[in-house]
Amino acid sequence: MTRELMKNAKERTDLSSELEQDLEDLGLQRRMKQLDLESKLLKNQKDELV
Repeated sequence: MTRELMKNAKERTDLSSELEQDLEDLGLQRRMKQLDLESKLLKNQKDELV
């Protein structure tokens, strides 16, 4: 019984850390996309000044 509970707890822990990692990756992807858009915007503004 206890062994089963510990196994379940471990699986839940593994799952939540996987989820956490996925969320972190998503956040990084969003940030990269944002930076990409910002740099394009800045480039366009720079080109307009020239």
